[in-house]
Amino acid sequence: MAPLRTVRFRTGFSADVQRRLQVAYASAWEAQVETHKAEAVRFVDSLAPLVTADQALESYFREVPVPLAMRDVVRAGVFVRLDFVRLDAPVDEPHPDGWRLLWPGTLIGMTRQLARTAAEARKRAGLAGARALEALSATHLHQALEVERVLRTQVSPEEALAHYIRTMDLPPHQAQIVFQQGLAAVAERELAEKVTEPQPDEVLMPVVGRDRLIRLWAS
Repeated sequence: MAPLRTVRFRTGFSADVQRRLQVAYASAWEAQVETHKAEAVRFVDSLAPLVTADQALESYFREVPVPLAMRDVVRAGVFVRLDFVRLDAPVDEPHPDGWRLLWPGTLIGMTRQLARTAAEARKRAGLAGARALEALSATHLHQALEVERVLRTQVSPEEALAHYIRTMDLPPHQAQIVFQQGLAAVAERELAEKVTEPQPDEVLMPVVGRDRLIRLWAS
C-alpha cells in the first residue's frame, strides 16, 4: 500500500466519468453540510446553559474544521433547528446583591464559580468536538467510497481515495483516517469477492491389501 502523500492521481477522464464525478462531489458537499448542521446543533445543546448559543456555535467552528465557504450555510441551518425558547431561558441561580457583593468571600466564590463553569465548558466542547469529528469522518468515508466506485475502472483504489481527499481538501489527520478506512473497506469487498481457484482433483491410488501384496510379490 502506498502512503497517502506519495499517491498521484490522474486527470483527463472521459466526459461520462467527469459528469459522474461532479455528481459524486456535489453529493459529498451536501452530505458534509448536513453532518455539520446536525453535529453543530448537538454541540450547542451540549454546552447549554454554560455559554450562549452564539458562543457555542463559534466554539464549534474552532473545534471542528468547517470550510469557510460552508460556514454561513451551516450557521443558518443550525439557527433554524435550535430551540431558542429553551436555550435563551434565564437560568435560575442565586445572585448576591447589595452589600453582599462587597464581601471578600462573595467575590472569591463568584471567581471560583466562573472558573468551574469555564473549565466545564471547555471539557464539554472537547468531547462534543471529538464526537462531531467522528461523525464527519464517517460521512467522508462514505462519500470517498462513492468516488472510488465511480473511478473503479479508471484508477487504483489508492488513487481514487486520494482524488477525493485532495478535492475535498481534508486536513491531514482526517485525510489519513479516511484513506486507511477506505482502503480497508475496499479490501473487505475485493477479498470477499475473490473466487478461490479450484484445486485439481486428487489422484486416488488403489488401496492394495497386505495379502494381495504378498501374492503379487510371490508370483
